[in-house]
Amino acid sequence: MPSPMRIILTALILCALNLSAQDSAAGSPEPAHPAEQVPLPLNLLNVAAGFSGAESLEQLRTLLQDGANANVQDSEGNTPLLHLCAPIEMDYRYTTDPHFAKAVDDAIVLLLQHRANILLENRKGCNAAFYLQSKPELLKRLSEENLLPKELAVRIPYESMAFYSYIRKRTEQATLTSHEACREYLIRKYCAPAYERAEKRLTDMISTESTRRFSYPAVCDLLAFMRLADRERAAKFVNELNYWEHGEHFLEEKPSQVLDALNLLEWDVDPAAIRKALKKLDTMLPTSPDEMIDCFAAQPMGILLEMLERQQGDDTLPLIQKYAKGNEAELAYRAYKLLLRRQNLPLPTPEALESAFGAQDAPESAAMSPEQRKIYECAVVDTALNSGDISSLNIDIVKRVVASFNSMKLRKHAAIVSELITAEGSLTADPYTIQAAHHRYIEQPPPSPRMIMSRYILEHPAQFAAPPAEER
Repeated sequence: MPSPMRIILTALILCALNLSAQDSAAGSPEPAHPAEQVPLPLNLLNVAAGFSGAESLEQLRTLLQDGANANVQDSEGNTPLLHLCAPIEMDYRYTTDPHFAKAVDDAIVLLLQHRANILLENRKGCNAAFYLQSKPELLKRLSEENLLPKELAVRIPYESMAFYSYIRKRTEQATLTSHEACREYLIRKYCAPAYERAEKRLTDMISTESTRRFSYPAVCDLLAFMRLADRERAAKFVNELNYWEHGEHFLEEKPSQVLDALNLLEWDVDPAAIRKALKKLDTMLPTSPDEMIDCFAAQPMGILLEMLERQQGDDTLPLIQKYAKGNEAELAYRAYKLLLRRQNLPLPTPEALESAFGAQDAPESAAMSPEQRKIYECAVVDTALNSGDISSLNIDIVKRVVASFNSMKLRKHAAIVSELITAEGSLTADPYTIQAAHHRYIEQPPPSPRMIMSRYILEHPAQFAAPPAEER
């Protein structure tokens, strides 16, 4: 019987020989054509994903006859059938090469004959039945050969997280196809049956008596899904909310976020309902520039105005102009933003002006005219003081903006900006001085610098029309 020491020595020698063999292999030259040396394994997924015609069809036939699983899925949940069906409506070769198209159709038939599941979904919620709706001729052939399964009722999940995952998946799925027949199938089979549950969840969530946790993303998801599932019923639901009759509700948290969601989704709310809410909120605006009140109506009114302009265009111009001349600074600026957008002019913000005329890294950059640079510098200082962070300001720009504000008759704002300049002529670093200037700046009555700059841009459209991209 060998001793323990001999066993250990034998093991060490074998380990050393193994490491030597590995080092030798590592030092050997790599094959000239690694792709040729290690081909992709011949399986249903790889053949279907790289389908090239008659040869691939025969490879599929051989694999299936050898017992390959027709419902095998890759890491994204795609089956061989899905790989063949998904590109049909967009594959150029399928629409231009009849021989290739026939081979694809025959491959789909072959997979279904070997019990491929046409309803098996990938991780995006898509299945082969969804994509095949764009090929009515192929569907007819599959039906005649009894290869289509019976329509089964879709299980709609009840648990909250599962339900939200379901509706998000269906809403995203609708963006994956441009073919109307595919969308109709999706809506009929997967969306319409879940509409009532979505509407009930939204009603419970936005109810003032509800104890259900309010979630802005969930409101957006529910509204988007409801519009997809049944546009007419969803429009009726939104138009009948009592928010429009009592516009003051938009000052509350839940209704204001519902309004944000509707605006984000570019929802076409009944214009008469929007005007009714605007009229109610209008009574809450200050009646003069000297009326120092905290008006929370400006934000929802600005959103309502934007929604109305998107639908009615020129018909809203008198209303927009009225609020642009009003006494509420935030609402006036929102109205000016709409007027600037209508004329394709930049907003008086550093980002918008840089986007229109190029980045302004150098103080004397020639990318802007003197008038454009004047507004740009005013916008830089205005943005810094509105945020309370002046760390990025340049003392020379600050001095020029003081003069510019005075020329615009913004003397109180100019005086506040000048307080940022020390007796030595440098920019102050004192946090108390900066914060005091910030608070007094944002509390100044209208007109604000943003309003004056917006007005200047509107009055000089030729100077601020963005040049073509190739000239920037």
